[in-house]
Amino acid sequence: MRQAGASRGEVPLTGRAGPAPDRSQSRFFRNVPRKVALLCGVVAFAALVIGGGFAEISSSGAPTARETTIVRSVIVGSLVIGVVFYVIGGRMRATAGQSGQDWPNGKRR
Repeated sequence: MRQAGASRGEVPLTGRAGPAPDRSQSRFFRNVPRKVALLCGVVAFAALVIGGGFAEISSSGAPTARETTIVRSVIVGSLVIGVVFYVIGGRMRATAGQSGQDWPNGKRR
């Protein structure tokens, strides 16, 4: 089925503006430490959701002290590790840019 205007040399209406994004230039997908930081954020969010589930399934309506401690430790630990890896990834990117390995003058090609 042809889209309206596609036969007259116009841009077809696909709902997207421009080509698909290039993941190789992404801040997160370009280096491994930033991927780890993103994964830690996902783990922290999952622990938050699971902690909310503990409150729902508990007979008293509140999670036990042990459950709260475990969830809090997982959230805080994954966020701390994520921030550390995010900073490491940023420093790797900055030093690569200064040495000419990444983008010249800090700009994308």
